[in-house]
Amino acid sequence: MKTTKMIRVVAAVCVTVAATTAAAPSHSASVAPAARQAADETCTPKTDSYSSDQWTSARWQACLGTYGGPHGSFQAKCWRGQTIGWSQMNCHVSGQFEIRDGQGNPVKSGGFGLVYNGLIDEPTVTTNAFRFNCDGRSHGQFTFKTFNTKAKLTGRYSHYKAADIPDATVTHPLC
Repeated sequence: MKTTKMIRVVAAVCVTVAATTAAAPSHSASVAPAARQAADETCTPKTDSYSSDQWTSARWQACLGTYGGPHGSFQAKCWRGQTIGWSQMNCHVSGQFEIRDGQGNPVKSGGFGLVYNGLIDEPTVTTNAFRFNCDGRSHGQFTFKTFNTKAKLTGRYSHYKAADIPDATVTHPLC
């Protein structure tokens, strides 16, 4: 009688593990509290992106605001897939960005490549690469866009495929 119950429990666990590893799970239970959002900013919703082989994952959010001066920013967090579950990891996020003023004129653009410490318990917020000066520019809805963005694990897991992060665009009144 005990043996039969034990076999059923083991079988149930095996089925659950198989179902869990078949698709990339959400990180909703493992995410640290969101970084403090500036009082005067607009952000995209957070998105989860996975590599084509489902072994690299990145959570991403782009923002545009005036906290400490006009700038674009983003929060990033990366994970490495395991046989069961996910582990936070260090990663390198790279891509292209552009910031346009209210008339659609370019304010700042270029490539970026930033390294994140995945071992801390909060998302990393980056603003320095995307800070700009208004200097007589028109007032209005400024737009911050990131594109061709990838998150690549670093260190021992740098051979894992990169997670492609969808283009993100956010608009906010500045200057």
